[in-house]
Amino acid sequence: MSRPVEQNREFSDSTARLLGVTVLLTQLPLLLHLPLWICLPGALLVLCRVIPALRHRIRLPAFLMTPLVLIGAAAIVIHYGEVFNRDPCVAFLFLLVGFKYLESKTSHDASLLVVLSAFLLMTQFFYWQSIAAAVFAIPALFLIGLSLFTLQRGALPTQPRFMINLTAKLLLQAIPVATLLFVAVPRVTAPGIGEGHGNAITGLSSRMSPGSVASLSMSNEVAFRVEFHDTTPTRHDLYWRGPVLSGFDGHEWFILPRARHSTFAETTIASGTRARPTRYTVTMEPTSNPWLMALDAPSALPTRPARNSMPEVIASITEEKQLDSLVSLNRAIRYEAGSLLTDRFISNIQPGAEYLLTTRHNPRAQRFARELRADFSDDMTLANQILRWFSTEQFHYTLSPPRLGEDSIDDFLFNTRRGFCEHYSGSFVLMLRAAGIPARVVTGYQGGEVNGDYMIVRQSDAHAWAEAYIDGQWQRFDPTAAVSPQRVERGMSEALNGERTELFKQWPLLKTVSMQWDKVNYQWQSLVIGFDAKLQNKLWEKFGLKQPGALGLAILIIAVVLVWIALILAPWRILFGTQRADVCQRQWEKLCQGFARRGIARNNGETARAYVNRVIQNQPEHREKLLQLLDSYHTGRFGTGSQDRVIQKNCAAQMRRYRRQLGQFW
Repeated sequence: MSRPVEQNREFSDSTARLLGVTVLLTQLPLLLHLPLWICLPGALLVLCRVIPALRHRIRLPAFLMTPLVLIGAAAIVIHYGEVFNRDPCVAFLFLLVGFKYLESKTSHDASLLVVLSAFLLMTQFFYWQSIAAAVFAIPALFLIGLSLFTLQRGALPTQPRFMINLTAKLLLQAIPVATLLFVAVPRVTAPGIGEGHGNAITGLSSRMSPGSVASLSMSNEVAFRVEFHDTTPTRHDLYWRGPVLSGFDGHEWFILPRARHSTFAETTIASGTRARPTRYTVTMEPTSNPWLMALDAPSALPTRPARNSMPEVIASITEEKQLDSLVSLNRAIRYEAGSLLTDRFISNIQPGAEYLLTTRHNPRAQRFARELRADFSDDMTLANQILRWFSTEQFHYTLSPPRLGEDSIDDFLFNTRRGFCEHYSGSFVLMLRAAGIPARVVTGYQGGEVNGDYMIVRQSDAHAWAEAYIDGQWQRFDPTAAVSPQRVERGMSEALNGERTELFKQWPLLKTVSMQWDKVNYQWQSLVIGFDAKLQNKLWEKFGLKQPGALGLAILIIAVVLVWIALILAPWRILFGTQRADVCQRQWEKLCQGFARRGIARNNGETARAYVNRVIQNQPEHREKLLQLLDSYHTGRFGTGSQDRVIQKNCAAQMRRYRRQLGQFW
């Protein structure tokens, strides 16, 4: 058996390099999430000891370590403005690991360093939980295990292959146990981690001006993914509702502050109105905005499983059917929601003056709307007449409209006539208000791309449309569709007539690969990251079992682990115990067989030393190698450590290497 390592013994240079590479790999994923002024010194502290050229030139005196750590901590607090939160704590641990590695000398220091590195490796999952994060973690996790094994042995052995193989084998043997714990341990709903932005993207804004949605539509980033519980709706019904903009200052549309929120969603529709209910699951990417997406019109608030497996409502709904999140959205979130597929719904509150015109800007558009009102007294007829005017006049749908003047809507309607969806929806709402019809702008996404059994909605699907209060109902109007029907029927890229370069159209294979990779990522998010109490219960039911209690679960886990350990140890200790113990002897016999093929066969009863001396007489140039081989064989077979499996395998590995070197004999 191996001896315990002395805690005050200094480790070797080879172990120091191994520890340095381990620390660097645990730091690597965080380079994407922490500021450069933290990453650079944290990594340099490690590199100045790992790189031989720097190790002897850059040495920090011991008395400077503590002041530098305190200065780093103070700088982090000043930068983030807080202490007990995700980002400052991770940043401090990043620096602390670098300082600890630089001053580590003994095995005790190294053991503590490995533990800190393991904690640092786990912090990357605070920022992302994708497959890439898991891939980044695997080599670092392997080196952490190899470092612990090396420290336990006292030094990196002369045959590192054995250490590497054994570490890999131990990790592979741990996978079934880790999988069991992941599947069987009761799931809880994880709270939001910190309030930092992490990988959050901006997405839709609370304000809309000419060009704002067009700039967002240039991005191919995924906004969210949707899995419908029943039939996938047609493109005409895929209006994903986001911020509702009711305020207007003559140039920008913006969200009006609302005092009334409700945690109960109820959508009332008029009798005879076509409306199909649908339920779906949304996996929404991180965002810095506080609203969730749902199809028009939301009929059930978004929920996710809670600790007691009961649905937890995670959003409130405003009078304008805007869903404001009650949880942090700085990381991906998965929720279920329900909607009625309809373009109109009844409002329980009569719209006030805020939905009518309150600005003196754009007088020409207002005058034109009042002229139309004089000709069309019916509100619906007037709205349709404006849409007809959009479709018959020379308006163009484009991502790059010309710049507009101070009265931007006047300039757009009567001069340039080139714009994106925000131009058409904003001007349509202004004209309705000028004609005395309450109206507002709704922003969100329109459409989506089906990929297998789910749908991808990208930032390029961003859209803006209008709602008008007519006949006691809020009714949806899409003036963009009047100008470019392809936008709703076939998507934005088709509507722009090649104006937006699509890389996927030029390289169809790249499109296929991208969609397949997205499908893999979505399955990862759904089945691994999104593995909650509901999915766990379904898994138990699939095997015809009820979810066991705490005691039954503990007994089950212990029993499975013990069986797994028995299966691992049985081949080594029982089935192949003799063969495993003679690994050195088997390598020796293979070597003798090789010499025999060259005419130097071993005689019956001839000792190993006598045989090696006879071989040396025929091959004197290999004297040193053959004598080393003999010593290795005696150590593995008859030495004081011959009962130690590790020593036997090291000796066998050395003999195997010598056989390769002496391969010219046969």
